[in-house]
Amino acid sequence: MLRVTERDKALIAKCGICRWLSTSQVQRLYFPHATVNAVQKRLRKLADEGFLRTHREDLLSQAIHAVGPKGKAIAEARGVDAVLRAEVPRQIEHLKGVNDIRIAVETGPVRVAYFFAHWQLADVGWPNPVIPDAIFAVRVPERRSFAVEYDRLTEGFEVLISKLIRYSSIPGFLFEAVVIVTERERRMDLLSGGLRELEFRVLSTTLGELEASGIFDCRFRELHRGTEFKLLELPDRDDAETDVEE
Repeated sequence: MLRVTERDKALIAKCGICRWLSTSQVQRLYFPHATVNAVQKRLRKLADEGFLRTHREDLLSQAIHAVGPKGKAIAEARGVDAVLRAEVPRQIEHLKGVNDIRIAVETGPVRVAYFFAHWQLADVGWPNPVIPDAIFAVRVPERRSFAVEYDRLTEGFEVLISKLIRYSSIPGFLFEAVVIVTERERRMDLLSGGLRELEFRVLSTTLGELEASGIFDCRFRELHRGTEFKLLELPDRDDAETDVEE
């Protein structure tokens, strides 16, 4: 019988939070010094024993992992309401991108107050009709909060601009900036022309830059001004605190 380690339990709970994690995402979170082959072997054992459910679209695709029947009790013992997922969502690439951003935040050198993906917001009492792809806050040492949009270029340009404009009317959540992580740098050029009238900061970077440098070391372009900052180099704001609690 497989001995389930504390790392395995943490991994299973994180799958419950993230819904699905790819093999490379699991490696970044829990096996940063192991080979891909070693990670695959461990995940295969957990899946074979029913602690994880593994799905692979085809031979060229990377496997993704969710909580399995035996893993549900482990996740719930750690405070995670794990749902056994029979189907892979159609927008799995968007989900994986949001989780890439989550991993960049949670593996950085800064203390994280919280990170909630859009599928978690109803459970934490999000009261607003505008649903960010994610929100997170860090303590440096004061708390600084951000909203996140992950742009895979699947939505029309006008749809994204319209959503960003609606951020002006979000009550009860004071944020430093809306952070857009996009697939292509060209998209940032297009967005900058449509955001001249916004009264809040909109920062953007590409997913490739974020993964290469880390979310706290890569440079974000402030779209409506054209200036660049690291995320935590933004000028201080008196209202940086947020009403959303961990």
